[in-house]
Parts: sequence; structure tokens; C-alpha cells
Amino acid sequence: MLCLASRQSLLIFAFGAHAFVAALIPQLVQWSSKSYGPDGPWQAVTITIGTPPQTVDLLPGGSWMTNVVAPSVCANGGACSVAQAAGFYDPDSSSTAFSIGQTGFVNNSAMSSTTGAIPTLTGSAYWWFDTMTIQTTDGVGGDENRRSILNFDLLVITAANEILPDGTTYPAQIGKLALGASNFNQTWLHFPPSPNWNGTILPSSLFAAGITPSISYGMHIGSATLGIPGSLNIGGYDQSRALQPVSGQPYTIDHLPIDLLDIGIGVAEGGSPFNFSSQTGLLGASNSSIGVSVPVLVEATVPYLYLPQSTCDAITKHLPVTFEADYGLYFWNTADPNYKVIVSSPAFLSFTFRANGSTSQNMTINVPFSLLNLTLSAPIRKTPTQYLPLRPSLGPSGSYALGRAFLQAAFVGVNWQTATGVGSGVWFLAQAPGPNTPSDNPPTSINPTDNSIVGSTSSWKDTWKGAWTVLNSTNPPEDGSNQSKKTGGLSHGAIAGIVVGAIAGLSLCGLAAWCLHQRRTHSPKPSSDETREGWRESAFAGSGVPSSKQSYPSSGFAPRELDTGQVSPRPVEMAA
Repeated sequence: MLCLASRQSLLIFAFGAHAFVAALIPQLVQWSSKSYGPDGPWQAVTITIGTPPQTVDLLPGGSWMTNVVAPSVCANGGACSVAQAAGFYDPDSSSTAFSIGQTGFVNNSAMSSTTGAIPTLTGSAYWWFDTMTIQTTDGVGGDENRRSILNFDLLVITAANEILPDGTTYPAQIGKLALGASNFNQTWLHFPPSPNWNGTILPSSLFAAGITPSISYGMHIGSATLGIPGSLNIGGYDQSRALQPVSGQPYTIDHLPIDLLDIGIGVAEGGSPFNFSSQTGLLGASNSSIGVSVPVLVEATVPYLYLPQSTCDAITKHLPVTFEADYGLYFWNTADPNYKVIVSSPAFLSFTFRANGSTSQNMTINVPFSLLNLTLSAPIRKTPTQYLPLRPSLGPSGSYALGRAFLQAAFVGVNWQTATGVGSGVWFLAQAPGPNTPSDNPPTSINPTDNSIVGSTSSWKDTWKGAWTVLNSTNPPEDGSNQSKKTGGLSHGAIAGIVVGAIAGLSLCGLAAWCLHQRRTHSPKPSSDETREGWRESAFAGSGVPSSKQSYPSSGFAPRELDTGQVSPRPVEMAA
């Protein structure tokens, strides 16, 4: 009887806890009005740290401790225009900042070896703890709040550089706002006193305070250039930013891994700026060492798409770009007429992934080339330079990776701790919409037991209406520069040209036959050799048909309708 009563009490408690969770509201994080380079622009979130408060803009993403830049990073006169605009944090200027000896520190080394540190940096950093305050809203149109978190876990970067492939360095420019971890807190042994010391983290702190329904987040970083506002909810997500299907898979201690199955080029609507409408098989092109899939990390803490050299070659041979080895990146050839056509058109790179960890399911995320037309600025380049954020190498963490450039077009979220306990949550990936998306959407809660979420059924193509220039399907690009990349097959324009030429040829042949008949009627009969030669000259004179010693120009600048080297693309399931 006692056991039954205890069981009933447990059920009542569980029901009451579920009802309590359902009443909680995800916290909509407010974004900064500023955006930052030097390889973006990227949108940021504003927080304040310490007493008195020091305002800092950070790029959201990654796990464990939040990384902030100290003023000492720029003490030697380094190029710090971005860092100065984003703001510094100086623990010596805060009365509520403190540190403990058990945390250790990063000493003049690659930070990719430190869990939770910005992996592209090399230098020194120290753990500090302070009070952090962030501006949130109870959903859309709800109360505005300033949420303060004590003992907030910070990695303060005191001296660190980014290193370009040619060895050039420049100081760290902007930190990151961590969005959770596999553990509730970051914990160290603390002597004295003997209990453990906990550094607090944003999602778990709001959940522990009874503010959010779970230790989770949903984010779409959007695009500053195209006016797609960022979306970040703690404890939930904006369903309009995650288009169906949504893939869920396990995370690792500091990464969001997924299998990449293929990369392609496609056009969402209208004509193509290329001499094909779609192209697949680019991930493993000309590289037999690439198998069925390539494991990649989706990383908000790195800027580029880090892919195999052969994959980059297969992509860029269709684009007006030039590889600049000093930077390890491709610069857009902005003087090429095809550049503007491509980056303003509905053309995109498609990334096909293994969905939900299944061998039989896949999903595709399209990244328009308009989002891959980013800017390198100071201190990387003195003059702003448009570039394609594609780097032919492993990422800083030692794996191929899809960074912020990819996340402009993708939704990412994590439910850190599901019903089975610590470190056993799931992360989510979905297609994000374009600029034609309502900005005020009520958030959907992620509950503690959720290992899947439901996305929007909106058409991805419709979310880009009015934001790109749809090409006439019968008109090629201005100079046809990409037409030199022949891949077999006949375009509609080529077929039309052949038909017109054939009709003209037949007409001339008829006219020549009539003239020959008149000559035979009114002139002395010539020899058979003279007849054949005269017919040949008459039939082909002025017809535009080349003789056996002539050939069409192969410079690649001929009109596309005459290009007969197009391959019919392999069928592939593309996202709507």
C-alpha cells in the first residue's frame, strides 16, 4: 500500500512538473544593431559583464565558456578596429570579477586544443567568473527582461592572433557567446573550500531559475548584408526559421557532427547563369578516396566552408573566382559580368546530409550564392574585397567544417539534456528561410524530453521572392564566360540554332537547284565536274555553315545557345 501511494505521488509530481514546464516561455534574445567583420559581416548579440557593466558584442555559437577579448590584445598597437567597435572586457575593472587557481589557463598555444575556446586563435587566455546580463523578451511581444547570471563562465583572451596561410597575423577581433554544454555547469575542484566550483552557462542558468522550459536553444544567424535578422531563442525556437525536414542527431562534447553526402549547384527558378541547370557529385569529384560520405562539423565559431581540395576545385571551376594562396580563399572576379549575374540570381550551392543518423534518409540545405558573396576588410585586407568563403583544407578543429557562412542559410539548435540524462541530448539542423520571412513569430518551446522538433511547411523558394533576380530561361549570361566548361548535351538554344540553320540551308539548296536548272535550259551544257563545283559554291555561299577546314570559336565567350557541350545532370532530390 505504501509503495502504491508513493507511485501515485510520483505520477502526480511528474504531471505537475510537465504542466509547469509547459507554462514556461522561451526567451527571445535581442541582437545588436551592429554587424562585424573582418570576414563577414556577421550579426552579434549584446551582453554586459561586471560591475560597473562593460558592454560587449559577441558572435553567438559554440559551447562551454563564453570567450571575450581583453584590452591587452591590442596593447602593442595591433589592428583592432573590429575589437574596439565590439568592445573589450577587463576583469581588473570589475568589482565582481574573480578567478580560481584550479581552472588553469591557455599559454601561448593553439586554442583549438582547448574545449570551448575559439579554435582559429593562437595565444593566451585565462578563466574568470563575473556577473553577466543579457536582454531578452518573453516570446514575441512579451515582457522585456534583463536577465543576470552570477559566476558566469568566461575565457578572457589576453593575447591572441589569427594566422593567415602566408604567416601574416592579426589580433583577435571579437569573442563568442556560448550557448550551452553537455553538462549543467563547467565544474572544477576547489580547495579551499572542498566543494566543487561551478562556472555558470546561459541556457542551464535560465532553466535552473525557472525561466525557460529546457536547457536548449534554436538559432538562425541570418545575414547582415541581405537584411535577414538573426533569431536566437533560449529554451525554444522560431518555427519559421526551421523549414521541414528537421534532422536530429547526437552531439559530441564540443561539436555538432553530421555526415555530408554530396554538394551540388542548382537554380531555384528561372534560367541558369551556368551552362547547366543543376550539377551534382561535386563532393567526391575526381577523388576516389572520398567514400559515400564525409563527416563534417557545423561550427558557428569559424567563418568559412572547410572542404577537400578536390571538392573546392569541382565547385569553383564553374565560378568567376581566383584562388589567393596568401589568404587560403577564393576572391570573386568582380569585373567579370557573370559575377553579378550569379550572386544576384536564384543559383545556390546545395549540401545533402544524412538525416537523423539514418542510412536511408537524407536532407538538403541550399545556400544561395548571394550569401556566399562576403567581404574581407581590415585588418585582413586594407581595401574591402569580395570573396567566396571556401577554404580547401581541414578546419581548425582537425575536421572538415561548415562555419558561419553556411549558417546564414541553416537553422541550428540543441536540446542539451533529454530524458536520459547528462550529455545525451540531440542537436537539430534544418533549412533556414530567406529575407521574405515575417520577423515577429511566437517561439515554440523545446521541452526537456524532446529529441525532435517540427519545422515550418513554408516553401523555401517563396522566402526568397523579391530578393533575387530571376533569369530568363532563354537568355545566357552577358559574356558566356562559363560556357567554356563544356559537359556534353544540347541546350534548347543550341537545338533552335541547328533547326534555323538547317532550314536556311535547305532554302539555299532549292534556290541553287532552280538556278542550275535555268542555266541548263539557256546555256551550253557544262562538264560534270564544273556542275558539281558550281553547285557547291552556290549552295554554301553566305550560308554561315563552316567548311571542313573551319571551326566554331572555343574561347568560351560564344553565345550559350550555340554551346553543344552540356551534360544532362544526374537526377537528385533538391530542397524546395
